[in-house]
Amino acid sequence: MSLNKLYCLLGVSTTALSVMVYVEVTKPNIPIQTKTETVVRMVNVPFSSSDYEIQAQDIKSSLNKSKLKHILIYIEALCWEYGVDYEMVKAVIQTESDWNHKAVSTSGAIGLMQVLPSTAKSEFNTPKQDLFDPYVNVTVGIKYLSKLDSHFDDLESTLTAYSHGPTATKKYSPSYVNNNFYVKRVFKNLK
Repeated sequence: MSLNKLYCLLGVSTTALSVMVYVEVTKPNIPIQTKTETVVRMVNVPFSSSDYEIQAQDIKSSLNKSKLKHILIYIEALCWEYGVDYEMVKAVIQTESDWNHKAVSTSGAIGLMQVLPSTAKSEFNTPKQDLFDPYVNVTVGIKYLSKLDSHFDDLESTLTAYSHGPTATKKYSPSYVNNNFYVKRVFKNLK
């Protein structure tokens, strides 16, 4: 087994164990709601790996089903940590990369969440080459969505800022923000 595969396996195992321990230790008694949620997500539901297996089977991805399942577990834990809706993040990934962790756009955005290297570097000091790692990519993407959410009043503006940039979004009319192609595609992918 190569050293990279060993590190990957160790990382996935550590992540899965951390999520299971987190769920067992925290067990919140009330649902956590954020303004980015379109559906109230109950986080006090017991952890069930079979849910992620079912989700992974339903997603066509460049990742194998086992790794995809672990990525989904990791994404949900990050969503809890940063107050971002899990289903919305999955819709953003579907919209951005169609679950292709190797995707690179014409503008140079990378990975599952199509993070621009300049944004990753300026916002989180993450180097470009790290964005091809799906765990790093979703971490940066979710943290960035959370940051944008704290600067904008509604989900449509947050999503527009994620796609078009926060500076440009502030200049757009409310009509454009609510009806632009990107927001419509994310909502269409929201299950």
